[in-house]
Amino acid sequence: MKKLLLSLTLLFAVVLTNAQEQEVEHDYRGSFILNWAPLSAFDSYSRLRLGAEIGVSQRASVGLDVGFNLSNYEWGGYAGGWDDREYSVFEVRPEIKFFFNDKYRARLYNALEFYYIYLEEELEDDYYYKDKGEIRIDFDEATYTKAKFGAHYKFGVSLRMGSRMVFDPYVGVGVRLVEREYVDVIGGVTNPDNSGDWDEWLWSDSQRYEGNFWGVNFSGGFRLGIYLAK
Repeated sequence: MKKLLLSLTLLFAVVLTNAQEQEVEHDYRGSFILNWAPLSAFDSYSRLRLGAEIGVSQRASVGLDVGFNLSNYEWGGYAGGWDDREYSVFEVRPEIKFFFNDKYRARLYNALEFYYIYLEEELEDDYYYKDKGEIRIDFDEATYTKAKFGAHYKFGVSLRMGSRMVFDPYVGVGVRLVEREYVDVIGGVTNPDNSGDWDEWLWSDSQRYEGNFWGVNFSGGFRLGIYLAK
């Protein structure tokens, strides 16, 4: 994530240095963009994320992204590497953008994004911690659930690549609430000799710990879009 954020920051610097002032070539009100966020396929829980954006004025637009998994291949997990695990994930992200300019090629913006992500995963022969690490539960089978709510302030640029393609890199920071729970536990046994060392670091997001946790959340990536005439 740090390398991604650095790369996006450098990209914004190049855009700010080299973007030429251009006259507005058409009215953005009612414009329509179909988006795809390709990096979501390489998330810790791989999913397809698609969206749409509609211009509501010359300097503002509203959008909505929806993500869901098409397969159960997960990158990472506890051990790392590709692993065929049984999970389902869904996300929704409404957003409003405010553009600093109405130029044709490079439209810098800030945005407010809200998001909700829900995950379920079936686990076997594993463990988790209750009460922030005070109690470890070993189990044969369990369903892990995670609900994540939050909001981001984002800064980005909408770059027109030719007449139809749009490249939309962004970075952001915000807050989040994570609710993690293990349900339908089979063969659960309390293990008193293996407590966890919970760290209250704001952006820690360990799957091992059950409970509700507030924290800081960072965002970074890009979307590819198709610009459609109104």
